[in-house]
Formats: sequence, structure tokens, C-alpha cells
Amino acid sequence: MVICLVARRIWTHGLGGMETHCRSLAEELVRQGHTVYIVTTAHPNKQTQETQFGAHIHYLPKTPPGDYSQEWWHASRHWGKGHVNALGVEAILSMSLAGQSMVGIPNGPPFFLIVHGYGWRQLKSFWHDSRGWRRLIEFPRAAVWVLGEMPRWRSALRKATGVLAVSQELCWQLRGYRTDFVPNVVDTTRFCPDPSRRAETRTALGISDTDLVALMVGTVNWQKGVDLGLRACAKVAAQRRELRAVVVGDGPTLGALARWARAEAPHLSATFLGSQPNEVLPRYYAAADIFLFPSRRQEGLPTTVLEAMATGLPIIATRSGGTPTAVRDGETGVLVSIGDSRKFTAALNILVHDPARRQALGAAGQQVAGEMFDVRAVVARLVGIMKGIYC
Repeated sequence: MVICLVARRIWTHGLGGMETHCRSLAEELVRQGHTVYIVTTAHPNKQTQETQFGAHIHYLPKTPPGDYSQEWWHASRHWGKGHVNALGVEAILSMSLAGQSMVGIPNGPPFFLIVHGYGWRQLKSFWHDSRGWRRLIEFPRAAVWVLGEMPRWRSALRKATGVLAVSQELCWQLRGYRTDFVPNVVDTTRFCPDPSRRAETRTALGISDTDLVALMVGTVNWQKGVDLGLRACAKVAAQRRELRAVVVGDGPTLGALARWARAEAPHLSATFLGSQPNEVLPRYYAAADIFLFPSRRQEGLPTTVLEAMATGLPIIATRSGGTPTAVRDGETGVLVSIGDSRKFTAALNILVHDPARRQALGAAGQQVAGEMFDVRAVVARLVGIMKGIYC
């Protein structure tokens, strides 16, 4: 197939869950023999075209990089009318609302909408994105933005040939539309247990064989709850000094959390590695023993959780958005309510003291990751859905 993938942000704009998902889809579609064109906002360095991972990327100039804008809606519509039919595109695949303006192109191909988050529940994410007086200023703006986007969402959902929800929770939310469950993905050949990589990484980080590593990966901000995870580690480490915290990622609260760890929890060995390229992430998962996901936001389906599961790590996570699609409480990990620091700490304490439980949860998670979220199987199913409706 010839597929046009439309996204407001891709990996050249930054690296988060949606950008990783976009890259994974593009790579695997090309690997499976399809032609992929990516249309996105302006490149930060003003580049207009390039080829990466076999996909042909078109950056639309004069659009704010990484953001929705009137310039984007106009430019993407113009690009679609001028190129979609000329390139022989057989399906448009929109990452959230990015491709909405391409719906209804004359004689255009079917339009498929990938939904990572929807509706008023997104306001929970904005509520937890800041604290104090900032919340009082920023939250009303966020509410107005969500209100303004709802008509665009409803129009896109009604007109889409197919709606592809990344979590079972979103499938339920969107049950009134033509919805299929097509989850986020993980490359289980890259993210997998690796004893040699584990030993090398732990040596490089100064971690002994007897240490227990609790890992967090992602943007370091209030919304992602890294503070909650660190406080849980500090409380458990007061009795179990072999527990170490490793944080991979950058963000606005990184400096404050590092200072807090030094001043308030000197007994906790906490390592802050900052932002790391996607290519090196498997080594940090391989070096860990437990994965913490204390998010306060309405997640779509967290890529980091899938990566940890594929590596055989037991998960402690909050019931944030679509997270329960992957983390099955008591089977592949432990789920607690958003913001419940007491239960989060208790779950960590139990796993630190129970190696057999850690192993059982990790093994079950690795099996689920291979069966439900492996990129090869999910992309093959995605193509089948597009071909089936198209034909």
C-alpha cells in the first residue's frame, strides 16, 4: 500500500510517546513493503524534505513546528489536495487530529484516525500539569482549548472511514463510532531481557549485582508523577538500602527533584540520566528490576510501559487513562489510583521483598507484550483493517 501518515510532531521535533509511536509505525510499514509518506509541521531547522527509515518526510514550511495552528490546517489541506492523488496514496493515517483537514479531499483515499486521547477526560492531564498559582492560570486556558477542539474531533470521528483507538478504554469511550482496537507498539526484538547488556549497563552506572533498580523513563514533570515515584523509593530505601532509583528523561522538574533527593533522601541512591536517545533505552530497561509509572495524566497507552513489559519487568503503575490495557492488576503488575502515594509505596515495598513475585509478574508481562503489542503483528493488523475497508 501507499500510505500517507500525518502527524503534527514526529521524532525530529522531540521524543515522546506519540513521536515514538509515529516512528515505529513508519519503520514497520516500510519494513513490511509499503510506501510511506509523512506529512508534518515545519522542521526546526527549516528543512522541507528528507527520507528517514525508508519513509519520505514532507515538512510544511511556515507552520509552527510541533503545534496545531491555522497555518497547519491550511497548509496540510493544500498539500493533500496537491499530492495525495498524484502520489497514488491509498490510505491517510492521521495521528490524532493532525490529518483532519485532509478529510473529504475530492476523490481522496479513505481516512483513518488514530486516537491517543479524547474528550473531557483530557482535562485531568491538564489539571495535573502544574501546581499552585500556575494551575489557576493555565487550567482555564486548557479547558477553553479542549472546548474549542471538540467540534473538530466530532467532525473527524464522524467522517473517518475507521477510528483506531490505542487502548481498550478509548474503545469504550468511542463505542458510538466505527472503532477498532489498534494499540501502541513495541519492538520485542529490541526491548527484551539481555543478561550481558544488563551487566554492562549496571557496571557503567556503578550498580552492583545485589542492588535492586527501580526505573522511571519519560518526561520529568509534575504530570508524569516522577516525584511520587521518588518519594516511594525513598520510603522503601529507608529499610532496604539496596534499592536504587534510576530516572531517564528530562523536563522542568528534573533539577528540583534531584535537589530534593540530595537534601531530603540522602539514604536513597538516585541516578538522573537526563534525556537519552531511543537507540540506547533498551540497556536501561535491561539493567532494571522494577518499572515505576506513577503518571497523573490521562495516558493513551504508554510506550514506556510496553517497553518495560517486553523486557520482563514487573510494573507498578497508576490507573491513568489506557494504562490498564497493558498492566493487568495482579497479573503483569500492580495498579493503584492516581496520586495514591501510600498504596504506590506499599506496592513497591512488597515487590522489593518478594523476588518470586517480581519474576512472575515480569514473565507474564513479557508474554502479553509479545502477544498484544509486538510491532510486527499490530502493523500487519492495521494494514489488514485499511485494506479490508478500502477494498
